[in-house]
Amino acid sequence: MKTCTNFLILGFALLVNQLSIAQNCGFRQLNPEIAYFLKLIGYKDLSLEQLRKTPIEQIKFAGPPAIPYPTSDVTKIKITADSIPVLVFNPTKGKNLPIIIHYHGGGFIAPLLPCLEQPLWLEAKTYEAVVFAVDYRVAPEHPFPAAVNDSYNAFKWIAENGSKFGGDTTKIILEGNSAGANLVAVTAQKAKKEGISHQIKLQVMNGLPVDLRPSNMENSSSYQENAVGYFQTKDACYFSVETYAPQQYNNPEVSPILTEDLTGLPPAVIINAEFDPLRDDGALYAAKLRQFGVTVWEKCFPGQIHCLIGLLPEAKEIKEYQAIVKQAITASCKP
Repeated sequence: MKTCTNFLILGFALLVNQLSIAQNCGFRQLNPEIAYFLKLIGYKDLSLEQLRKTPIEQIKFAGPPAIPYPTSDVTKIKITADSIPVLVFNPTKGKNLPIIIHYHGGGFIAPLLPCLEQPLWLEAKTYEAVVFAVDYRVAPEHPFPAAVNDSYNAFKWIAENGSKFGGDTTKIILEGNSAGANLVAVTAQKAKKEGISHQIKLQVMNGLPVDLRPSNMENSSSYQENAVGYFQTKDACYFSVETYAPQQYNNPEVSPILTEDLTGLPPAVIINAEFDPLRDDGALYAAKLRQFGVTVWEKCFPGQIHCLIGLLPEAKEIKEYQAIVKQAITASCKP
């Protein structure tokens, strides 16, 4: 019993040390370009009550105008018995390429918006991959577990059929931003339960909400530091969770950090930003994955906001992010 106790103490010490390293992310100086971006778009915080009173369509379809790209580089399909819409990007028209299954952000409320398509097309070119963008069902019309079911069923279908679109089904990467990052974590955990997580070579999670319990939102230092003023707010997180999964906060398929044993999960890239309420969530999940022997590439970008929003594609931070993902893909997809 003493040995067990010592092991637990050592594990907790390591966890605390990992967290302190991960959260050493800057000096509370917002990047001037991001400050200008927020001013340029006329960003204003909305309280929880204001969000509740806002017509849901205004929240669902908020976003910048779409940027054109060659429509010949995308194939639109519907898969599984639920007819899940999926966009397949293969601009190189290559064969046997790594497969990136992308789960978009939007607080579990917004669908796959047109403004997200051109960045996904660019991503397919950058990583020389086939990108499958899953337009999973969203709340409030389709609350939890619809998004989880769609994300997981889409993964299984693509794992069987991805080669038809130029992909190599032995090199599958799950990728998500914000709510989509949560769905990556949950999908990987579900695959592990079914004994098929070996089909996933890498998880890439940017702006990861991993603990959606109100207690976490009230106790996490990053939620308190970045509650307002930096695009993603604490009230917006509350609104997303109550819309998506009311009273389901303690379910590991909503808060995947609550899964006790993470042994055997695929390697992970976890990207955080200093001025993101969700920063501590990402750091905590990275530490827990390492605790169970999972390889993790982790980076917290100082001066940046949720999901590195506001940066141009040529920004040095984006280039660094891409370099981390490329390194992880190379290391994880070795024959």
